[in-house]
Amino acid sequence: MITRESVEHIAKLARLEFTDADYDKLTVEMNTVIGYIDQLSELTVTGIEPLENINESVETNILRPDSAKESLTSAQALSNAPKSADGFFLVPKVIEQQKTTVITTEPEDEFYEE
Repeated sequence: MITRESVEHIAKLARLEFTDADYDKLTVEMNTVIGYIDQLSELTVTGIEPLENINESVETNILRPDSAKESLTSAQALSNAPKSADGFFLVPKVIEQQKTTVITTEPEDEFYEE
């Protein structure tokens, strides 16, 4: 069982600061996670080989073979587009470029030695 003191110690090691309410909430949440992990110990896993690599169980390629097929025409591809023009999809602008001007001033003499 995780105690509040344990949570405070972990927070101190991680250099984190929380309110009293946060410490109480974290204590409950950490105990909930530990409870889920404890449930795993109830499983019967005898006779089940450990899986060291997810690709071990894949013996054959289950993907379809590559084959050339006829593509959509531009008109077909654009037929369901909400907006299009000149053979292109029209989409809202997501990144807007702004022209910025940087103004620099001459450095003040007191900061530089000659």
